Amino acid sequence: MCVSVKKRRSPLITVLLWLCLIAYVLLLLKVILFKFDHDTIVNILNDTDELAYTRVNLVPFQTIRFYAFSGRVPASVAVRNLAGNIVAFMPIGILIPLVTRSLSLGRTFLVGFVLSAGIELTQYLTGLGSCDIDDIILNVLGAMSVTLILAVLDLIGFFLKKITKIMRKSLDKKHRRV
Repeated sequence: MCVSVKKRRSPLITVLLWLCLIAYVLLLLKVILFKFDHDTIVNILNDTDELAYTRVNLVPFQTIRFYAFSGRVPASVAVRNLAGNIVAFMPIGILIPLVTRSLSLGRTFLVGFVLSAGIELTQYLTGLGSCDIDDIILNVLGAMSVTLILAVLDLIGFFLKKITKIMRKSLDKKHRRV
């Protein structure tokens, strides 16, 4: 589903939206990759043995099932992890359509996937976290859910405008007859 926005927008707004997107991506990188203090990051990056112990999950839904159904993780930790991965990428689902002026689910999927996969790959290569396919799934779900909601709202708005236009024409015809 791709709904394009046709109205002209000032270059200043475009620049501000791009700056918001860049700032949010930098914030994500800070929160996900650079959550440790400087010394800890340096130690992790210099410890080649640490990379051998980097946790990797390439089995889709394994971590999600573990958190949701194993009973070995407190509910608060499970919710924080699963919901956190979804919520963290929701702003991407708003910012990409605003920057590109299009409610393209494909574009949101692509940006969300590439960004999330890049973060996961960086975690794997540096040892600054665990690399998990489920994080990518949840991140993309978060980004796409917001874009999908925006697209549905846009579609509802489109139909409401059409219905309003039909109703006005009908009322105009009735008033002309009187």
